[in-house]
Amino acid sequence: MAGVYAQVDGTAGVWKSPANVGLNLVDAPAVKISNKDQDLLNVDATAGKSINAIRTFTGKGTLVWGARTLDGNSNEWRYVSVRRFFNMVEESVKKATERFVFEPNTANTWIRVQTMIENFLDQQWRDGALAGSKPEEAYYVSVGLHKTMSAQDILEGRMNIEIGMAAVRPAEFIVLSFSHKLQEA
Repeated sequence: MAGVYAQVDGTAGVWKSPANVGLNLVDAPAVKISNKDQDLLNVDATAGKSINAIRTFTGKGTLVWGARTLDGNSNEWRYVSVRRFFNMVEESVKKATERFVFEPNTANTWIRVQTMIENFLDQQWRDGALAGSKPEEAYYVSVGLHKTMSAQDILEGRMNIEIGMAAVRPAEFIVLSFSHKLQEA
């Protein structure tokens, strides 16, 4: 699975679910899982735990079939891709803001920090990691006095940054509806 994650990260990004990915040099899983079996593995309604199966499909080979976390009852953290994307953004922003540790905690610095993070998130949005038809629908960054910090925070040397993101989620279930229109006489 680590190889699948690395492959998906390299070709699509951490926001892409590491699922529906073919496994090379794998004959078949030891246990054959049907669609009915899979339904039972998707979410344990009580504990919320999910099992991401590796399944064999005719004409497709052996695929990773599932990308849920152990927090399957959570709408926020149900999917591996969402959790990994938020982790990546958190780590990236932490590393990028380290250079501001000894800068003055003033409006000028806040604007620089906010702009840097917005530029990063804008690129993530353009790459398809965030939902929304425009940046304002995809993310926001807030930093500053009376926004994320009090005067006391500034005196104590804290710069608080708030980031909101609308992460894309997998289209896990695709429902098709068909109707048949009879020929009119």
